[in-house]
Amino acid sequence: MAEPSTLQKKAEIFLERDVYPLLKNFPVAEKFSLNQEIKQSCYKLIRATVMANNLTVVKKRLEWLDEADAEKTLLLVLFGIAKNQKYITQKKLFELQGKLNEIGRIIGGLQKYFINSGNAPQAKK
Repeated sequence: MAEPSTLQKKAEIFLERDVYPLLKNFPVAEKFSLNQEIKQSCYKLIRATVMANNLTVVKKRLEWLDEADAEKTLLLVLFGIAKNQKYITQKKLFELQGKLNEIGRIIGGLQKYFINSGNAPQAKK
């Protein structure tokens, strides 16, 4: 098994240090809706990072990185909804967006690396 990637570690830390404590403050009525959706999206983000790290086929790695990027975007939307519902403050939203943007930059860098590594299928000229 491959060592956990920086991306995977960042996603795990984000879930443990930022998301779990935050969700404890959500109303009980949101426990099985927005709360659950945010957790599931975090789990999917971590799963996608693990898959991208452990696969050797570049095309598959890129697919999992695309999935990780989509989950990151979904989390941005879900946190926006939480802010609109006044479950989190504007300041907390900016903090979460900053951390998700950092994860997004790592994803983008990995995508660029794998596309340019020569192992990825290139467009025909």
